Amino acid sequence: MTSQAALAAMGTGWDYAIIAFYFVFILSFGSFFGRFSKSTRDFFFSGQRFSWWLIAMSMAATGVGSYSFVKYSQKGFEYGLSSSMTYMNDWFFMPFFMFGWLPIIYFSRVKSIPEYFERRFGTKCRIMAVIFMLMYMIGYIGYNFFTLGTVTEALLDVNLYTAMSVIALISAVYIAVGGQTAVIFTDLVQGLMLISAGLLLFFLGLWYLGGDGGLATGLPNFWSNLTLAQRLPFSGFNKPPDFNFVGIFWQDGVASSITFLFINQGLIMRFMAAKSMTEGRRTILFNVCLILPLSMIVVGNAGWLGRAMVGMGILPDDLDPTKAFVTVASLVCLPGVFGFVLAALTAALMSTIDTLTNATSAVLIYDVYQPYIRPGRPDRHYLRAARLISLCTSAVGLGVGCIFAYYGEDMYYIHAKFIGIVTPPIVVAVFLGAFWKRYTPTAAFWSMLGGGLLIWISTFKPGMIKPFADLFGVGPDGKGDYGYMRSLFGLVTSGAIGVIISLFTRPKPQSEIAGLWIGSMHLARKFFKGGQPNFEIGQKIVAGLKMSAEGTTRPGAEEIRMPDAPAHQPPASYAVVRLATADMERMKVKPGDLLYVGDSRRWLGGLRSLHCRAGQPHDQGNVVLISEEAFKAGSFIPTRPVRVEKFF
Repeated sequence: MTSQAALAAMGTGWDYAIIAFYFVFILSFGSFFGRFSKSTRDFFFSGQRFSWWLIAMSMAATGVGSYSFVKYSQKGFEYGLSSSMTYMNDWFFMPFFMFGWLPIIYFSRVKSIPEYFERRFGTKCRIMAVIFMLMYMIGYIGYNFFTLGTVTEALLDVNLYTAMSVIALISAVYIAVGGQTAVIFTDLVQGLMLISAGLLLFFLGLWYLGGDGGLATGLPNFWSNLTLAQRLPFSGFNKPPDFNFVGIFWQDGVASSITFLFINQGLIMRFMAAKSMTEGRRTILFNVCLILPLSMIVVGNAGWLGRAMVGMGILPDDLDPTKAFVTVASLVCLPGVFGFVLAALTAALMSTIDTLTNATSAVLIYDVYQPYIRPGRPDRHYLRAARLISLCTSAVGLGVGCIFAYYGEDMYYIHAKFIGIVTPPIVVAVFLGAFWKRYTPTAAFWSMLGGGLLIWISTFKPGMIKPFADLFGVGPDGKGDYGYMRSLFGLVTSGAIGVIISLFTRPKPQSEIAGLWIGSMHLARKFFKGGQPNFEIGQKIVAGLKMSAEGTTRPGAEEIRMPDAPAHQPPASYAVVRLATADMERMKVKPGDLLYVGDSRRWLGGLRSLHCRAGQPHDQGNVVLISEEAFKAGSFIPTRPVRVEKFF
């Protein structure tokens, strides 16, 4: 059976029913969590309550977009297993994130990356950061709409623009209703779904290659029909020009990966939704050690299978590489399974779109609408605005997707060009700001503006990149450009501007940047708590909840503000709960310490929980005295016990 005939056979009623069920389920499931978003803090950060495993699985869904299946299958078909190297470049900067950037953003309580820029450098840099971040996030939203629409058009014979519009509408509804909590829980489901579908596709592909012999024959056939070069996990150091190790390292391993993890507001909001910084560190460690290797197999295997099929004479050698995923899926999937795979592809899109849409809304609310358009309004006003902006963001992203569709090219090339143009200046500004005290506000501003202008000019005059490409022996690609080397050009020029200007301008006083660069992390916990941290190791306890107004008032800012805290550090504000004297002794808790009170059912992942501050002990037994307001904020259930742990 030819691939076209197989393709036609796939669009059965079962396939359409499964896809329709997925849409109904995910819309209902996501909207259900709208009741847990009672404030903008809940809408964007889920009250900082979730466990590491829930954040990690939702990150898996966010990290794998619909474009991932298409573009990595393309490169897997062209170059074999070396398509995996883009997923194996993240390990080297993990310590910078875990022990540098994560403590900075968590303990400083920034609501957005542009807010960090204002605290660290000033208002002008905040505005520049907003511009770069909106270009990055809205561009990514449009790119995802375009890639999924392209695949849907090929597989189901649905009009490209119709497919993009339906996906945009469904994702916009559940994001606007549920916010970050809906995003995290729907992405948990979608992450499991897309990983399962990707691995199932690989299994079915190997079985297909084995014929009557099944996997026992399929695996040897798969391996033997790849050339030696196609079996290697890395491409050549500087060849071919459009897919080499050095270019991929600078573009995907540095510019793209650092942007995705350090600057992508959606990912930062995930870490800010974790119940503690320790949970955030567990999340990223789990992601690097397990999720990324799994994702590498999930998104690339269709291309590897396609290349083996060429070796066996099943597919022609001149097959369009951008159609590798579509063709292989149409060959190996049975009716019904095909619907599940396409639903997973849709899940990959929606899990990325929901994160970026919610993040774009956060930037527009916290960095544009609240400070400049409607300052000083009640929180419920900003919550309504956030929901409306989420809908508008989806509409704008859809428009960008239509632009990508109009100028449709090689998807991998489009992505590389987009990353190389948008990300290097803000990557340099964040990294130097976090790890170099001497980096000045003037230097940060011109790093972004000057670096951005030089990169933009290089798109018209690619000869500007040639010296950087020549340094590594990389020649021009088929379009006369230097492909991925633009990221290196942008990083070096932006970095040079920043370092040179910093040496001739005055940095901010150390007191104004306390807690905002890695050398001041010894103060960060003190500012976060509003007092001296308590690092005594105690036990966790399980207790009942009892609503009581006695001693559970919310302290004023003057009670928790440290006299030496920097002006930019907002006062901490937590509900006060009271524990039994014996429980406080077991936990090594003192009045004023930070606590986490959560439903004792760990599988909830922190859905019903609350950060609070310990008040004076009581003698009413093994119960936690909590105010009615705090009880509602934590979404607790009266009959359920809670688990209490001390932070510091």
